[in-house]
This record gives sequence, C-alpha cells and structure tokens, in this order.
Amino acid sequence: MKRLLCLLLLLFFQVFVHAGAGGYRVDTAYHHSDTPTHTINDVQSLAFTPYEGALRLGFTKGDTWVRLQIQAPQARTGTGQDGPEPATVLRVGPYFLDDLTFYQQQGGRWVEQQGGDRHVKQTQNCPDDLYCFGLTGFDGAATTVYLKVQTTSVRMVQTTVMAADEVIPSAIVRIRRMTVSLTLAAALLVLSLAFFVVERSSLLHLFCWFQAVVILSIAATTGLLAQWLPFLSAETRNDLGNMAQVVRVAFMVLLGWVVIKPCKPVTAYRAAVVLMLAVCGVNLFGVLTEHAVWALKINAIVLWLNTLALVMGVWSARQIAPKLRKILLASFLIFLLFVSLGLYASLGLVWWRDHMGLFQSIADWRLNGVPIGIVVFWIVATEKSNRKIQKLQELQGLQIEAAQSKAHQEKLKERRDLIDMLTHELKTPLGTIKFALASLKRTAKSQGESLERVQHIDASVNRMDAMIEHVALSNKIERHDAHDSAETISAQELMNVVMQEYRDEDRFDVSIQDGASFHADPHFLALIVENLVSNAVKYAADGKIRISITNETPSETCFRISNRVAEGSLPDETRLFERYYRHPNFQNHPGMGIGLSLVHSAAEKMGATVHYQKVDREVFFEVRMPC
Repeated sequence: MKRLLCLLLLLFFQVFVHAGAGGYRVDTAYHHSDTPTHTINDVQSLAFTPYEGALRLGFTKGDTWVRLQIQAPQARTGTGQDGPEPATVLRVGPYFLDDLTFYQQQGGRWVEQQGGDRHVKQTQNCPDDLYCFGLTGFDGAATTVYLKVQTTSVRMVQTTVMAADEVIPSAIVRIRRMTVSLTLAAALLVLSLAFFVVERSSLLHLFCWFQAVVILSIAATTGLLAQWLPFLSAETRNDLGNMAQVVRVAFMVLLGWVVIKPCKPVTAYRAAVVLMLAVCGVNLFGVLTEHAVWALKINAIVLWLNTLALVMGVWSARQIAPKLRKILLASFLIFLLFVSLGLYASLGLVWWRDHMGLFQSIADWRLNGVPIGIVVFWIVATEKSNRKIQKLQELQGLQIEAAQSKAHQEKLKERRDLIDMLTHELKTPLGTIKFALASLKRTAKSQGESLERVQHIDASVNRMDAMIEHVALSNKIERHDAHDSAETISAQELMNVVMQEYRDEDRFDVSIQDGASFHADPHFLALIVENLVSNAVKYAADGKIRISITNETPSETCFRISNRVAEGSLPDETRLFERYYRHPNFQNHPGMGIGLSLVHSAAEKMGATVHYQKVDREVFFEVRMPC
C-alpha cells in the first residue's frame, strides 16, 4: 500500500505542473472550420464560442481561429501612469502545433506573425518550447487579436498574455521543468540498462526500448529534436514524433503482456494483445502515408483499450499471487483513470475548465516513464526475490531428502545386518538338527521302524533351510555391486553345470549358439538361470522345456526358456515377480515363491531385463543382458 501511495503521489507530481496567468484579463473564444476557407477579413463576422483555460478540440482537421480580447491590469491602465507602456507578449503552446498565424491590427490593417514547429525559430520566439508573439503598439486599452491554428497532431491550444520582462523568468521555470522531466527519463534509461546487465530480464529489456522511445517523444514535443537534428525538415521531425507516440503505445502493450503472460491469463487477453499490436502497425503505416490525424486518434483509443485489457488480464489470471494481483489491479485502475481523462481530452470531449492541466495526451512531455519504471523495477525485484526464496526452498527440500535418504540407508543397513545375523544364527541350529535327523534315519532303518515322521521333520527342516538361503541371497543381491565383479562366461559351460542337477535330460530341448557367452557376475548369472530352470521344472505340465541362448547383437546375449502349464494355472502377470507370490493351484507344491523375485532383482543389478509372455498354455521368460 505504501508503494501505491508513493506511485500515486509521483504521478500527480508529473501531471500537476501549473503555469502562471500573467496578470492580464483575457477573454478567449474559438471558431473551428473543417475547410480552411476563411481569411482574417471575414473571420470577424463569424460566431465564436467562449472557453476558459486550454482549448482542446482533439484530433480535427481544418482551421481553428482563436479570438483573444485582452485587457491590461488596472495598474497599467490608470491615467496617472508615467513612462511608456511595457511591451506585451502572447505565449502560445504546446510546441507540436504545426502552423500558427497571429493577427494584430496596426494602423487600420492586419499585421501577421508566423510560428509553429514547421517554421524556423525567429528572435521573437520564446527561449523555451512555446511560441511568443509581440503585441506591438499595445497602449493598455482593451484590444482584440486573432490566432489561426493548423496542425495534424492533437489540437490543444494554451495561451498566456504577459509583460515582456516576465517572459524570461517564466520560460526559465518551464525549461527547468522540461529539463527535470527529460533528465529523469534519461536517468531511468541508464538505470534500467545497468539493472538489465545485472538482471537479465525480458521485461527490463523491453522497458529499455520503451524508455528510449519516451526520450525521443519528449525531445520531439519540446523542440529538442529540432536542436539535435537541425538538418531534418520540419515534416520529418513531425513524423518522427508521431511515430514515437505510436511505438510508445505498442511497447506499453508488450510490457503488459510480458508482465501478465506468466500468470496464465484468459485467451481473450492474448487475442486482445495481438489485435492491439496489429492496430499499432496499421497506425505506424498511417503516419508514414500522411494519415497522421486518424492514426494518432486510433492510437489514443488503443492506449485506453490496452489499460482495460491489462485490468482484464490481471483479474482473470489463474496463477498469480494475491498480493501481486491487488497491487497490479490498483496500479492499472489508477492508470486507467488518467488515460480515460486523457482520451476525453485528446478527442475533444472535455468541456469544463482545465486550469491545472490534469488531462494529458500521450504526447505530454511530463509523462516521462517514471511511474511505469517504478512498477517494472518493483516487479523485477519481486521476481528476483521470489527466485531466491524458491531456490532456498529447493535447497531445503534437497537437504531434507538427503537426510531422509541417509536415515533410510541406515535403516536398510541395520535390516541387512540383522538378516545376516539371523541367517547365520539360524543356520547353526538347523545344521545340528539335520545332523541329528541323519542319525535318527539310520537308527530307524536299522531297527525296521517307520521313517514317515522322520521324513516329515526332514522336509520341514530342508524347507526352512532353503528359505534362509533365499533370504540371505536376497540380502546379498541388494548390497552387492554386480558390475564390479563381471566376468566373461561361456554359455555352454554354464548350462553344463546347471543341467547336472537334472537326470531326465530328455525333458529338455537346449539350443546354444556357437561361441555364445555372457559378461556378468557369475553368482548372479547362475542364480538367474538356475531359478528359471527350476521354476520351469516345478510348474511344467507336459512336453519339453525349451532353452535357447543366442548373441543377438555384439553387445547383448539373450536367454530364453519356455514350458507348458496345466489348464487354469497361468500365473498373474501383475504379481509374477512379487516376493512370496504363488499360484493358488500350487500352494501344496514345494517352493516359497521367492525364485522369480530373486531373478528380477539380480537382473536389475546386472543391468539386464526380464520379459514374460504367454501364448495359450505356454509361458516364455526372456532375459536380455549385456555381454
């Protein structure tokens, strides 16, 4: 809220520049004609409309005649005044009025003086950006003079009558204000360039170009451009000033888009931005093709529509911080107020008194980009602060994840150590039990007793021993790095060792490619092959178990095994590699459902892949591993 108050005060400081009235009583009236057919001789018979303050007719064509009925102050009209009457000057502005013709009657005939930005400045011109016309022969009594105005820009006429000795002090005050405005604009450009070097922001980049156009616009509307580029014609300087106004509005549209785009506005705002930029392009073409009046009129409307679009974009944005939404809405609504009043003035819709010069056009030299610069710098600084906060939050998140990962690793280590201890401690009593069972078998056999109960105990002990072996092996797989212990292993030699455990060799159909080999950890490789073969032997219903080993590519070896299963005994694919999963039809068969889980874990450790496929009642397992 404090920032908004400062911005509002600065904006009022920019627009409330009040000029003195000079002490003369001046009654002003005007007559406007779209067709320039009147001369000074017949204009006196026309009907004039009185007005006070500044005359604002907007963007109009033709001639505007201003009638000024001047009455000197009482101090100068008294009969007892000694000495000659001081010279009197009519000051007319603003600078961008194209042609001014001043008429004063002297000796029964009308004498004219020329002014405007299309004329070379003469000695009688004011030292600031305004134009001065001398009231020669002004004897202090009421007198009537006329001013004809012709211009392609917004038709706004300000007149002030003062003594000649007051012109220089008044001009110095105005020059100081213009210098301050231009200096602020230039300083803002330098500051934005320095800020852009430090903070590479697209918003800052765009604002630098915008501020450069602002400086060009101020120079064009204050006469500085004529001093900087005296070799250019007045028409060319006018075109440059008009082009600067159009480009300035286009940059304001782009600045709003860059600000609101990350906040995800509605599609209508995007379409409005594209349309307004297209209209700015047409306006630029209109300025270059001598249609400046219509181009500048439409340009003022685009400026107003852009402010409405900004309000709509912020209001409809889906991803914007509540605080940022409030600040931007308040800023844009304030700006909308001033732009709306300026639009009314530019189009000639203001009919009340305007002594304070509140209603500005886009060409006003007091609009030097400072309020927009404050908003831009605030947004960039806020984005930078938000990025720092986001990086800090990400760093904190990484630290938390690292701490959690470390705690998890410590828990895993404790679990593995516990499993190692339990398997070691359980193996010893199991070994003792197995030794005792062997003695019982021999005793029962020698005495002719039944071995059924002893065999039951022996089967249970063997199952428990196998379970402990599998748990220990699973624990070893988790902690072992298979890549560090990889060796080149002949596929033929591996299968010779594995097949020694099976006596019924006719049940197997083994096909091994000549020279096929594996490059893997020997223990993990043996575990995978032995468990897949054992699994096929346990669950094969009939027919042969087919095994093939091939080097399909120079860097990959493929192991395949397939067998037929009983009707209704196909495994659940979603739980196939789940630890302790067994098909309901095989709950009474030997095994614990650990084998395929060990195969999958060992393959992952080796960088291999395990694939399962079924065709009718035949199941296929395929292991692809690097060689």
